[in-house]
Amino acid sequence: MAVKFSSSAVLQRWQRLKKGQRLVAGVLGTLFMLWAVDLIAFRPLRRHLHALEQEVQQTKKQLIDATIADQNSANVAKAFKAYGPYSTVSGAPETELAGLLSDVETSVRQSGMVLLNLKPSARVVSGNTIGVAVDGESSPEQLMRLLDQLQRSQRALKVTELSIRVSESKTLRVAMVVSKLLIH
Repeated sequence: MAVKFSSSAVLQRWQRLKKGQRLVAGVLGTLFMLWAVDLIAFRPLRRHLHALEQEVQQTKKQLIDATIADQNSANVAKAFKAYGPYSTVSGAPETELAGLLSDVETSVRQSGMVLLNLKPSARVVSGNTIGVAVDGESSPEQLMRLLDQLQRSQRALKVTELSIRVSESKTLRVAMVVSKLLIH
């Protein structure tokens, strides 16, 4: 049996179908056309869009990581700059001791304390530490000012010994040893 495919034959067959059959055939034809358009045009676009979204997410994550790393490097550089004076390599112990004597004497004078004696401390001098013994008289405010100046010194000074006595004139008689760690 030979089947003729002419437009008039197809049109006659379509007209012979009942209304319900035409509706079902129309819906099935429309669904088939939508599936074909989806298969040919929309699926490749969706795949490409999904790949682009993945690339955007990956780039966003890399940007966030780079921003965090940049902030961390800036914070590390800032901290290193702030602590740079404390981590400088020490010179010869004699040179460092001369600098320590000068710094302590300057701090004592700036605090208003009366300096009675300033000398290298034999008890603290070791391979990694040098020290200065300080004797003086001061008011409590002057002593606090001196201790604050020593604490804020860029030489990272430490008061290792401190003795305070009150004299008859209500001034404080202070004896202390200020030490510094040598960095080799």
